[in-house]
Amino acid sequence: MIDCELHSHTHYSRDSLNRLRDIIDACHKAGIDRIAITDHSEIAGALKAFQLAPELVIVSEEVKTTQGDLLCYFIQQKIPRGVTPEEAIQRVHDQGGIVGPAHPLDTTRAGLGRDNVLRLREQIDFIEVFNARTIDPAHTMLDGDTVFALATGATGVRADLTTVGAVAATALAEAVVAALRAATGVAGIPSLRELAVGKGTP
Repeated sequence: MIDCELHSHTHYSRDSLNRLRDIIDACHKAGIDRIAITDHSEIAGALKAFQLAPELVIVSEEVKTTQGDLLCYFIQQKIPRGVTPEEAIQRVHDQGGIVGPAHPLDTTRAGLGRDNVLRLREQIDFIEVFNARTIDPAHTMLDGDTVFALATGATGVRADLTTVGAVAATALAEAVVAALRAATGVAGIPSLRELAVGKGTP
């Protein structure tokens, strides 16, 4: 099993005081195998951290798009702030990376919102389903109808969150592990819908 921290900020983000070396040391002490450094609309810190610990750091970014925040993993070039979600997603995929919404239902912290998540479901690779700084539980977990719609494309059908919700978590875990293991990006990773209907290989 690979233990990953997939949403973190350094002093290159205005909301963090964490120094690069301190983060690296903390990961080693805690037994974290990989950390995605996702500074706000910036990758300079992630690139420097990668130089210090290439076996540990995933160069990443939390980019603010016109509709909300996206987490962008395995990139080499910064995604510009203020582009549309569609452009950001394409830019990440062009670099062989994977991308998904951060705290998607948190309206106080630039979440994409349910409608955008559903609209982009065929383009995104994962969804952040827990964020420690999201205080309102209603903004943390996706409801069963939303999860079902993401997984199948259907709406208006109540789903078992325990069963279907695992699809989103599995898709994120498999996407990250596959990207870690693959030398040439993330091609061939099944979508949420493919996993849900059994067309993909988890």
